[in-house]
Amino acid sequence: MRPGQGRLLAVLLLTAGCTLAAGCTLTSASARATASAPPATIPSIQQWTAASGNYTFTAASRIVTSTADLQPAAGLLAADLRAITGYPVPIASGTPADGDVLLTTGSFGDEGYRLALAGTATISGSTTGVFYGTQTLLQMLKQDRSLPQGTATDAPVYRDRGFMIDTGRKFYTIDWLRARVRELAYLKYNRLHLHLTDDQEFRIESNSHPEVVSATHYTKAQIADLVAYAAQYQITIVPEIDMPGHMTRILRDKPSLSLVRNNGTRSLDLSSDQAWPLARDLITEYLPLFTGPYWHLGADEWLSTAEISQFPQLDQRAQQLFGDSATGRDLQYDFINKVNDLVRANGKTLRIWNDQLVPGTVVDVAPTVQIAHWYGTTDMTPQTLADRGHDLINANWNQLYYIIGISRPDPAAIYESFVPNQFAFDTGNTTIARLDPHLLGSQLSLWGEPGRDEPENDIATNLKNPLRALIQITWGSPKPTSTYNTYTAIIRAVGDAPAGGTAPVTPTPTASAQFKVR
Repeated sequence: MRPGQGRLLAVLLLTAGCTLAAGCTLTSASARATASAPPATIPSIQQWTAASGNYTFTAASRIVTSTADLQPAAGLLAADLRAITGYPVPIASGTPADGDVLLTTGSFGDEGYRLALAGTATISGSTTGVFYGTQTLLQMLKQDRSLPQGTATDAPVYRDRGFMIDTGRKFYTIDWLRARVRELAYLKYNRLHLHLTDDQEFRIESNSHPEVVSATHYTKAQIADLVAYAAQYQITIVPEIDMPGHMTRILRDKPSLSLVRNNGTRSLDLSSDQAWPLARDLITEYLPLFTGPYWHLGADEWLSTAEISQFPQLDQRAQQLFGDSATGRDLQYDFINKVNDLVRANGKTLRIWNDQLVPGTVVDVAPTVQIAHWYGTTDMTPQTLADRGHDLINANWNQLYYIIGISRPDPAAIYESFVPNQFAFDTGNTTIARLDPHLLGSQLSLWGEPGRDEPENDIATNLKNPLRALIQITWGSPKPTSTYNTYTAIIRAVGDAPAGGTAPVTPTPTASAQFKVR
């Protein structure tokens, strides 16, 4: 089973207006230590400067903002504060009073913010940064309504903090997916990768090719609602329609486009003139539905080198197009590049899995394609990919894979030993520089397995601690405790996301979209 842009802020903003260009640096861990530590949060904050006294949230507290772009964050915060305190929290403009929460703009990077606790709680930053500041404040107020005064200055080291869900092998209800969005946002994740198709099922309504859609699927209205819901919480949904491998469901009634492998699964015959129109139809149909800037093609496990030799039409077609030394692998890379051109023309960046990216081909995958690196044997190393210009997401299958009924990620191992620049690779170099500009971040993946199942509520429980361990590492702030055993006390203190947020109403699911069909 297959199992640049303001993102690296390890040089942290210590004062308002401090930027990377200004040459600001992080203080040492010892210099950060203060007599009055901030309340525990997940992830921990990057920088805390203590002051004397307390900030207290009361029944009279309000949310104050005069900035239109911050009104959505204010609305979400008001509902969440009511959920955790029981107080109705009005949203106002004007001058804040003691106990109020003030939301305002500030320059702390794309995702950075400052939370100043004094008579008021003042959160300043970009729209995204202010939202993250509200989640920090919520976590603190869940523990105590009276907080120590001081200033938190916070921002992530890595810009991609992701979680992937395989809906192709197991169907998850829309309510479950929405709950994951809220949980991820509470922890400051910012990517939800939906693996929507695989050999087994095709999980999204299609007008261009309705014949490929599984009986149990999501309507476009449901997906549009989920995308909008996630966007409120600063989470980008990254869709994946897996091609040119893992296409058994799509190709089941298309024998002329099918390369039938020894295991019975079907891959797309890239030597056929009709292969590209099929792929283009499906991708073009969904590009407007997913409003975020990324598209995931999959592109994994199409054919091994030995399997390519079983289909001589592949080498023949490749040599016609690219010269006598070309092979079927060049057709695969040409296909990836065509999709890359298509999605870039629509304002998006392409992502693929890393396996089957090998050296020595005539056609190279375009360097603008981002790579989710999960596994490696004879494939190109992460360093080679970075040297070629590819941005990387670490999806290390040894530590970051949950495979239903088979294996679960170990939160203790993630917390104590995982680092985002250490990749899964069976031979050779597995590490790149911690702050390599091509290292985007990390992703935990939830995969299904044919013939195995677990209830979705159990899966949510099993994911809780691994997600909390990984975000601490990928946010990149100092670990609040040296061991996972002591970190679990912070997990308990921070608890789960409040259930109060406002959101678009989910359309009523179709009957076929409510139950898993085996």
